[in-house]
Amino acid sequence: MRARVAVVKTAAYSGKDVLRNIMTNKKQFERLLQLIDTVYEAAIDEGKWTDLAPQIAQTFQSSSTSLLTRVGSESKALSVTENVAKAMPDYQEYFWQKDIWVERAVQMVGIGKIGSSSDIVTDREFAETEFYQDWCRYQDVFYVMGGVFETGPDQLGVLGIHRARSTGIYDEQETALASKFLPHLQRALRIRDQLAQAAVQRRVSVDTLDRCDTAALLVAADGLIIYANRHAEALLADGSALWQRNGRLFGVRETENARLSALIREAARMAGVRSADGIMALRRVGQQPLSVLVAPFRMTWTGHPAAGAIVFVRDPNRSMSAIATLRALFQLTPTEARIAQALANGKTIAEIASAHRATLQTVRKQLKIIFAKTGTNRQAQCVAVILRSVATIARE
Repeated sequence: MRARVAVVKTAAYSGKDVLRNIMTNKKQFERLLQLIDTVYEAAIDEGKWTDLAPQIAQTFQSSSTSLLTRVGSESKALSVTENVAKAMPDYQEYFWQKDIWVERAVQMVGIGKIGSSSDIVTDREFAETEFYQDWCRYQDVFYVMGGVFETGPDQLGVLGIHRARSTGIYDEQETALASKFLPHLQRALRIRDQLAQAAVQRRVSVDTLDRCDTAALLVAADGLIIYANRHAEALLADGSALWQRNGRLFGVRETENARLSALIREAARMAGVRSADGIMALRRVGQQPLSVLVAPFRMTWTGHPAAGAIVFVRDPNRSMSAIATLRALFQLTPTEARIAQALANGKTIAEIASAHRATLQTVRKQLKIIFAKTGTNRQAQCVAVILRSVATIARE
């Protein structure tokens, strides 16, 4: 009878243990799902990486976490818990070279896999390392679970989840759970890198267009203006040949607007295919016409149509202003730079002399000096050198 009661009690306790394990596993799994959500949010919101390390530590019932990216010998802390943050500069400067975990994880566990301390080093051996004695010991870190994984060309991610020695090693169930998380972390970091590259490309594209001495507009097939550089904005504000309504580009004259719209639609249709550019002129009252070139353009900016057109507009009456740049390029005096600028803007010697209240003979003498400094022999050659220089794209 007593034996039967003992068996019943043992079964009851075993049942409770199973139930307790199920509930614990359920909570861990729910925390893992929340962690995966956070890591994908961080991929598109740089500010969320700060909160990731504490959440990783909490999910895996650990005291600290470090997430680093490494390119060659340079490592960068992407997200670390507060208790190891102050020690990270020392790690990045020196102790990464002594990190036996990372070194052996690559050799004994493999790239893209989760391992733990017990897979790579004994407690006794680790306790005798310089890495433990001079760095880990002061962070109360002894056991680790994590991995080294690829995040991009020539770039690695290093995930370390840590515990104190008194807490105990990571078991197979914990490493299995971390193994489910690692692919999501790897994918999120790759997305982050791709978005960063796209952002750089966009900044470079915008800066290039802004520095261009030509008005430039990126437009969708229906004429919706995605981007206009500063020269384009000036032309739209002037309204003598181009204008915008509800964010769309229009020509002032009806016939020219029809032609411009047709060129934009055709360019958008041919985006990604090599084709001839569309060319037209836009007339203005009392001024020389604007020359327009419409070319296919494949959009890579998030939230915009894939196909569009880039519209370049040149204004023959627009003056170049680059006094400081001309001085720096050709070692010109302020007066010489102003004369060189006037030449590049199409002014005659008589007009330059009148503007500077100088005689024609004085301006001609100064021109000879400008020719010598620019390595040219005549006026047309000097103008060509100036217009082909960086003076046309410099900001002043």
